Amino acid sequence: MSRVNKPTLCAPRDLRARTAERARNATQKATEKANRRRSWPRWTEKAMRLGLIAFPILLAGGAGAWAYQTGWFGTMADRTTAALIDLTVDAGLEVQEVLVEGRVETDRNAVMAAIQVKRGDPILRFDPEAARAGLERLRWVATATVERRLPDTVFVKLDERRPMALWQRDGKLALIDRDGEVLTERELGRYNNLLQIIGADAPKHAPELLGHLATVPALFERVNAASRVGGRRWDLHLANGVVVRLPESDIGGALKHLAEQELKQPVLDRDIVAVDLRLPDRLVIQTSATAAQRRRVPEEKI
Repeated sequence: MSRVNKPTLCAPRDLRARTAERARNATQKATEKANRRRSWPRWTEKAMRLGLIAFPILLAGGAGAWAYQTGWFGTMADRTTAALIDLTVDAGLEVQEVLVEGRVETDRNAVMAAIQVKRGDPILRFDPEAARAGLERLRWVATATVERRLPDTVFVKLDERRPMALWQRDGKLALIDRDGEVLTERELGRYNNLLQIIGADAPKHAPELLGHLATVPALFERVNAASRVGGRRWDLHLANGVVVRLPESDIGGALKHLAEQELKQPVLDRDIVAVDLRLPDRLVIQTSATAAQRRRVPEEKI
């Protein structure tokens, strides 16, 4: 048999030309692209990537800052809180009772005005701290405690100021406590049992004097008033008109000396004008034949 040779397959000339042209075009484009990349600094690509990531973050942050500065967050929070509190009323969390403990002198209406609450108010909206501050601005209130007692009660405990003395100033009397706070200038007849003090600085020094007088109760009950002399010491004015002149220092020792003398040999009921206790080792008694006729309430006595 005769051998048959397979024909050699070859691409037409125009096909090879087109393929070569495509390859040259692709190479040229790749070269141009590489050249463009080399024309920018190496860090620009990273910067652009970071910019794409940071832009949304900065945008969100700016929106948040705007909302904060314009009060949008606060307004929305307040509205949400108010809506939630209103819902608690339906659950029974509303003020139905106000319990006040320790109120003796403080006016009831003044208490209610200070705590600013009324029946039916949402109890969670009530501010105990603001109520406490309002109560402690009242004259008679030294300290106050305010609590919310769920579901429906506001509890108030008052620690009222304690009257100490009647203070004469500018020809008028005022009731004061141990801190010198003026409590009232009206209806003072209820406090006639208190010591009357005279002098601009009398309230400051009165607690010390009262402390010493409390150690000699028999003498204390005879004292009607006490006046400051020269801002340095006290004169006591007894009910029978006798004046007891106290020293600047060691008031307690001088009063005890007088009290002991009264037990041994009473002098305060004699026909005398004054007893001077300013000398530490003796009593100086001022008397005269006409002392009984001249005995009167001192000019500074109330």
